[in-house]
Amino acid sequence: MAPSRTESDSNFGSSGWQSPQSPSSNSSTSLSSVARGPWADEPWPLFETPGRTHNAVHPAIHIANEAAHTYNAMFRGINSIFLQAPFVTAAQDVTDFLFLTQCLGRWIAQHHNALYSRVYPKYEAVLAQHGALTTPSPGARPGEDSSFLPDLEALIQYAEETRAQPQTYDPAALLGILENLAPGFHAFAFAQIVKAIGMESLCGKSGSPAAERRSVALLNAWRALDTEASTAADRPFVLPMLVRLRDTTFDGGNDWPRLPVLAVHIIADRLSPAHAGAWRFLPCTIWGKPQELPFLTTPQEKEPKGKQKEVAWVSGLASPTTYPSAQSLLSPTPVFM
Repeated sequence: MAPSRTESDSNFGSSGWQSPQSPSSNSSTSLSSVARGPWADEPWPLFETPGRTHNAVHPAIHIANEAAHTYNAMFRGINSIFLQAPFVTAAQDVTDFLFLTQCLGRWIAQHHNALYSRVYPKYEAVLAQHGALTTPSPGARPGEDSSFLPDLEALIQYAEETRAQPQTYDPAALLGILENLAPGFHAFAFAQIVKAIGMESLCGKSGSPAAERRSVALLNAWRALDTEASTAADRPFVLPMLVRLRDTTFDGGNDWPRLPVLAVHIIADRLSPAHAGAWRFLPCTIWGKPQELPFLTTPQEKEPKGKQKEVAWVSGLASPTTYPSAQSLLSPTPVFM
C-alpha cells in the first residue's frame, strides 16, 4: 500500500506528483530497539513511479520513472544497511557488510556527479532551458540542494576505514551517519523526480511542433546518456549490487532495468562470486524477488509462511512524520535520469 499523502506534500512542485512520508531526522536510535522483521522498504519509504499517475508515453515521464526506480534501489540499500547494522558482529561479516556500504555510497556519489556534470546540462541544452535543472530554486527545501553530500562522504570514509579494522566497527556510529544522510538524500531524490516530471512542460505546449521536436530530442538525449552510463558503470561492483536492489514486484510489477536473462546469468556467474559475502545482505534475489534480510531473522525466529509482518519502526522514529521527500548485454545499468 502506498504511504499516505498530506496536504503539505501536495504543495511541493507543480507536477501533482506527491512524496511519501518519511521518518523524522531528529531522532535518536536505540540499538536494542530495532525490531526484527522489517524489510528494505522502511524506515525511509520508497517512491511511487510517476507513470502511474502521469502520461507514461511522454519521454519526461519515462525519465522520471527511471529516476524513481534508481532512487528506490538506492534506498533499499540504505534501509537494508540501516536495519541490519546492529546485528552484524563477526569480523568477516563486518568486512563484507562495510564493503557493501562502501559500494553503495560510491554508486550514489557517482550518480550525483553524473547528474550535474553530464545529464542535466544535456537535457537543458535540448530543451533550450539553461539552468532550469541545475540552478536550485529559491524556495528549495532542506536537502534539495545536495547538502547531504558531506554525510555521504562520511559514510564512504567510515566504511573504507573501518573495513580495514573490523574490530573497531561500531553500529551506533554507522546508524548515526545514516540518520544524518538519509532524510536529506530522500528530499533530494524527491526533488529530482519532480524535476524530471517538470521536463514535460519545459518541452512546450502539448501538441505543438516545438514540443514534439523537444520531446524527440529529450528521448534521444536520454538514450545517449543511457548508453554512456552502461559503459561507464563500475560493473564488478555496481551490477551485482543493482540486480539485488531491484524489486520486480514493486508497483504491481516491473522489469526495471530491463536486463536480458543471459545478462543476469553473467552477473550471477562471473561478476557476483568475487564479493558474494557482501551481496548476501541485499534484500532481493538476483532475479529481483524480495527475500528476508539475513541478519534480521535467525532460523528459530522466522515467521510462518503467509503471516503478515508488522511494520517495525526504529525507536524514536515510531510515527512517520511529513518530510519533503519522494519516491551491451549487461546494459542498461543504473539509468541516469
